Amino acid sequence: MEFGLFTVFDNYKNQKESFERTPEQLLHEVLDQTVAADELGYTAAWFAEHHFNEYGIMTTPQTFLAVAAERTKNIRLGTAIVTLPFKNPIQVAEDYALLDVLSNGRLNLGLGSGYLPHEFAGFNVEGKDKALRFNDSLAVIEKAWTGEKFSHDGDYYQFKDIKLEVTPKQKEMPIWIGTLSHNGASFVGKMGYNISGVPYVACNSLPELKEILTNYKETYRKAGHDEKKINIPLALHTYVAETTEEAIATAKPHLDLYLDTRMYGKSAKYEDLRDREQVLIGSPQDVIEMLKKYQDAGCDHVMMLMNFGGMPHEKVLKSMELVAKEVMPAFKENASEKKEYATVI
Repeated sequence: MEFGLFTVFDNYKNQKESFERTPEQLLHEVLDQTVAADELGYTAAWFAEHHFNEYGIMTTPQTFLAVAAERTKNIRLGTAIVTLPFKNPIQVAEDYALLDVLSNGRLNLGLGSGYLPHEFAGFNVEGKDKALRFNDSLAVIEKAWTGEKFSHDGDYYQFKDIKLEVTPKQKEMPIWIGTLSHNGASFVGKMGYNISGVPYVACNSLPELKEILTNYKETYRKAGHDEKKINIPLALHTYVAETTEEAIATAKPHLDLYLDTRMYGKSAKYEDLRDREQVLIGSPQDVIEMLKKYQDAGCDHVMMLMNFGGMPHEKVLKSMELVAKEVMPAFKENASEKKEYATVI
């Protein structure tokens, strides 16, 4: 099991005073948490991209990640996800190639087609053809990163005789595509990319998640791809305290705020996610036991969403430390094995 940190950058106005932060305060807190994750031995830090709503205020992950790269040494830095239909694919290829160079080859690139109607409206992009637009954009990025002069004549993007002067430092850029739907996961498996996602959004139970991941892996293998490169990061709200009772008492109001304001939260509360086994909130032993269930379901990389619903910075840091000292050692044998990732180029 690999351990990552995941931040959506949800930030709220007109909430309880203890829950409020200015955007500047939140951004600097997350930078400090990323540095702490690096020092504590987390594998990766992942950052969401969102627009036009307090649900997520990180609009340009590449800018934030460039700063994080300067302040960290070993941790891999990931996007979860870059929304391709909103962007010129050449700009994406250039920006993230440069970021990979500046981070000394530590970029994990998560890509997606988007799902929030207000974001498509804000960018004046039709949502109905987002999958086709995504595929055309990804094809451009793949060509650009070869470092060769290329042309592209797609349905949405056309380029003639262009060549990037800066290409990724990693010979093979690791790419994840955000999806946990049955059809989406199978499609990505055929393409030979890894998937990532948030279980409570797409699934109602661990058995359902296991079925999706099993089908994805079978499709991936049948398409002739190397199964050693499969790596599936799943995002779970996480808060660890010395006791189960302390963890729940602290995390519940913050998780409920997050769920109340999420664009597609299914009107869920803490108790719903707890009953569906889709949170990591409890003592270190509680979390170890739950993570073993996720291992059995096919997850080998957990993205711990610890900064949610205005969770105080010092509590996030304490939870991160408990995970590193008391949870990670239980998975030490698996974590010591270096993982190859599904790649492009």
